[in-house]
Amino acid sequence: MQQAAISFSNDLLLSLNMSVGEIISSMRKEYATKMYQEGKLTLGQATEFCGMCLYDFTALLAIQGIPVINYESDDLDRELKSIGVL
Repeated sequence: MQQAAISFSNDLLLSLNMSVGEIISSMRKEYATKMYQEGKLTLGQATEFCGMCLYDFTALLAIQGIPVINYESDDLDRELKSIGVL
């Protein structure tokens, strides 16, 4: 596992009124949702990255208006035909 270090000035911490842990948690959530939305992380990878359980992460996606299942209509039709629904 690799690690990265981020430095925060005391002024920044005072301005944000957040602890370093809270900032890092927020950054992880934002990055995970963005990377999931762009298709760069799977749902499981994004959930692991931000340290949330699957239920909480999908709720976060819903709040942000990011679909958990992102099928194109043609893909959905193909899936439904393959299982005999259409």
